[in-house]
Amino acid sequence: MAKNHNLSIILYTVRSSPLPYEEKLRKLRGIGYHSIQGGFAEGLSNAQHVALLDSLGMEMCCFAGGLEAIAAEPGKYIEGCRAFDCDEIMIGTLPVECRASYDGYLRGAEIINKVGRELAREGVHLGYHNHAQEFRRFPQGKTGMDLLFENFDPVIHFMPDTHWLQAGGADILQWIEKLKGRMKYLHVKDYRIAPANSETGIGDTVKQFAPIGAGNLPWPEIVAAALNIGVEAFIVEQDEMYGESPFDCAAQSFETLKALGLN
Repeated sequence: MAKNHNLSIILYTVRSSPLPYEEKLRKLRGIGYHSIQGGFAEGLSNAQHVALLDSLGMEMCCFAGGLEAIAAEPGKYIEGCRAFDCDEIMIGTLPVECRASYDGYLRGAEIINKVGRELAREGVHLGYHNHAQEFRRFPQGKTGMDLLFENFDPVIHFMPDTHWLQAGGADILQWIEKLKGRMKYLHVKDYRIAPANSETGIGDTVKQFAPIGAGNLPWPEIVAAALNIGVEAFIVEQDEMYGESPFDCAAQSFETLKALGLN
């Protein structure tokens, strides 16, 4: 569902903080975030969770969950989405047993289609979040991402990740355009070469996650392209901080994207 803010953050980004859940939310709100991507909160009912977000002036842009958990209890996730007025649940990747081969990708697509069709009947979509491994090219000439794009039922959406598109050797702007009509949310994280890096070997040059603006990705072009195809929320994510505070990294990403017109 369209929300009031298009700049969000997935709570996975601050998972390393020892702060209680409510305090994490308060710190993110203090940075300026009005929106999160999350899921069920331990010890809180959906109603209590919604009330907490409301009290902080925050909203949930979309849900996140594991494919197996969603398949086991689809009603629970549909109910959760309705409580937070969300219409999409991010899933992180294919089942492990489906990632090794061309045929595995086809099997994985059908597994996701089966779950996704059940949810779609209730107005909830699965959003597939890529990593780099989907861009391996099989002897048949297609990448794993090609196979998913071609074999997902249209009710399955994509929730691409800018860092992992770059890490997979893909063209971020081309994929944003290609996914027009099949994506509503974009995961944003930067891609940088580690600062202390003098090696030239392909396996020796250390790549890192980075706050938005601290790496090499073309953010004005990415934001413009995504807005042009109707992306509703840009979801900040950073997997590792390399000793920095996750909240400092989240703040840097927020300020960079705010300067590009997001809120």
